[in-house]
Amino acid sequence: MAEPALTTMLAAVAASVPDAVVVSGLDGCVRYVNPAAERLFGSAAAELAGRHVSELSSPPERERSRELATRLAAGERVPEPAVMELLRRDGSVFSAEVTLSPLMDDDGVVTGIVAVGRDVSDRVRAEAQAARLRAIVDAAAEAILGVDVDGTILFFSPSAERLFGWPAEEIVGRSGDELVVPEHRLGAEALFAAVAAKGILRRGTVAQRRDGTRFEVEVSTAPIRDPSGTITGAAMTVLDVSDRLRAQRLLDRIIEHAPNSIALKDLEGRYLLTNRGGGDRTPEEMIGRLDSEMFPADVAALSRAQEREVLAAGVPMTFSLDFTGPSGRDYAFVVTRFPLPGPDGQPEAIGVIASDVSELRRAEADQAQLAALVQAAPDAIVARDEEGRIATWNPGAEAMFGLRAEEAIGRSYAELVVPEDERALFESQLAEVHRGRTLTVRSSRLRHDGSHFPAQVSMAPLTLLDGHWRGSLALIRDITDLDAAERTLEERAAQLERSNAELERFAYAASHDLQEPLQSIQLSAGALIATTGERLEPDERELMTHIDAAASRLSGQIRSLMQVARVALGGAPAERVPVAVAVRDAVDALRAAAAEASAEVVVHEPLPEVLVPRTEVALVLQNVIANAIKYRRPDVVPRVEVVATVTAEDVEIRVADNGVGLTAEDLERVFGLFERGPTAAEGTGMGLAVARRMLERLGGRLEAASPGPGRGSVFSLRVPAAR
Repeated sequence: MAEPALTTMLAAVAASVPDAVVVSGLDGCVRYVNPAAERLFGSAAAELAGRHVSELSSPPERERSRELATRLAAGERVPEPAVMELLRRDGSVFSAEVTLSPLMDDDGVVTGIVAVGRDVSDRVRAEAQAARLRAIVDAAAEAILGVDVDGTILFFSPSAERLFGWPAEEIVGRSGDELVVPEHRLGAEALFAAVAAKGILRRGTVAQRRDGTRFEVEVSTAPIRDPSGTITGAAMTVLDVSDRLRAQRLLDRIIEHAPNSIALKDLEGRYLLTNRGGGDRTPEEMIGRLDSEMFPADVAALSRAQEREVLAAGVPMTFSLDFTGPSGRDYAFVVTRFPLPGPDGQPEAIGVIASDVSELRRAEADQAQLAALVQAAPDAIVARDEEGRIATWNPGAEAMFGLRAEEAIGRSYAELVVPEDERALFESQLAEVHRGRTLTVRSSRLRHDGSHFPAQVSMAPLTLLDGHWRGSLALIRDITDLDAAERTLEERAAQLERSNAELERFAYAASHDLQEPLQSIQLSAGALIATTGERLEPDERELMTHIDAAASRLSGQIRSLMQVARVALGGAPAERVPVAVAVRDAVDALRAAAAEASAEVVVHEPLPEVLVPRTEVALVLQNVIANAIKYRRPDVVPRVEVVATVTAEDVEIRVADNGVGLTAEDLERVFGLFERGPTAAEGTGMGLAVARRMLERLGGRLEAASPGPGRGSVFSLRVPAAR
């Protein structure tokens, strides 16, 4: 092909290519530009011709452009396209990718420079944006992942590598479920269904690292869509919240178990949260409500006024708050209120910490009352510390010992008030108190003037709530008058006992001496009646019969009186037998009397296996059962029941009947000498008196009970038992 034709063809090619073509001479001045270059720079070819190529660059790039032009003119090649900032006619700057090469003739001599360029501003901006995003991703604290619709990991950020312990090259291509503990895996299908429904899915879960350790995370998942809007994958951010949640749980637990009430209220005073109720209300009943809806109007108004004061001051403040709950219980609180600022620094809520000091107030009141009582007490009340030194010394102690408090406090209790000959005993008593016992003893105490006096001393340990011993408390009462009165009483009791013994001996002797003349009267009356026969007038015979009967009754009463005296003067009981033997003795002795009265005597068995004095118990039972048969109701078959029970100390034998019964006045009267029940039955009125004295000598007792006349009676014998 001819040279002109080739040149024409090359010019046509240059004119038709979409990229800008600029040809310059060795001096760097423009010789040729194609139409694409005209469009790119916004200038006609004539305007560009003759200008140095560096003028087509932005000012910061011109030095670089001249350097490249020099190198190319010298025949150096630039193998890679260069991205340069170029300048349009209107002054706007754009990014262009420029391929530079030297223009040579057939002999290889450089004759010029050829530059082919295209506008890559959009690509450069996109790459810059991508670089910025990449830097953000690399620097993000959250792990960032990309997955496809199957859940396969496509992207794994450096922070994800640090969080999970997986290198990106090892985890990319594997299922994202491997990063979640099995029991919390959602699965790709469920995950993308939730993302499609919600757009962005936020949830907490438990993740696992490469080494198997678990930790709590918060995951945000957003869909990735193609131009048609179809979801092709998802981007995930994963934040390790294990420390935060652990701290939150600990804080919640601390708040939950805090001894104080902790609450959060909005600016209107409504409760947003609280760890415990107020007054008699539960936390659930308080949430969302105002104080005015739950507490008395004056209390609610005071609370609201305190909150306004805190909001106005902008600092925490402490107040007192007293009120009465719905149940009537009084409450006392010390309340600290404080503003909680929002992002703009202005208060958005009110914090409340309330300490219930109700018990403390009551304790203070009790303490004040106790202190007043101690001060007013006539007895000495003295506290000792752990070292045995006097810690408190009330006015009663001052008066009793003749020593002021300031002179006594700090001194040894034992040396100051305990006589020397009793200190060993005092130390042994103190050891008992140290072990937690409370003792009340009689002892001597020492006044400041050296005189001794009898005292009743009550000692108790002083301990803390944890049981740690901190000393002892002594309450000392001067019993000089009581001691003298007791000695006088003991002397009188001894005199009375001697007088009673002498009286009983006299009664026994008199009864014994009276028997002989009574027997003579009886025998004489009987002999006179027998010998005179029909010679006596009827009224004389009746008189002699009355004399004989009266002598017989008087003889019976004297015998009973002798029996009472013998009981009072008698010695210790002899034979001890099981209860059943003593009961059988009494029942056997009364078989004839029971048969004569058609009485039924029922003994409820088994009887306790304990031992009782045979003779005394049998005689008392015989007397009581005989009375039950004797004092019966007309036309009612007598029924007597015997029941025995045993306790840790004694045995009780109960004899119940369906006889005439007793009035309330008779229940004690029947135990007196020569007293009888409300019937005309024969008797001396001595039996129950003798029976009661007999049991009392044994350390027992005899008692009667009855629902009333005509309703029977119950006699209870209590006797100390031996096993």
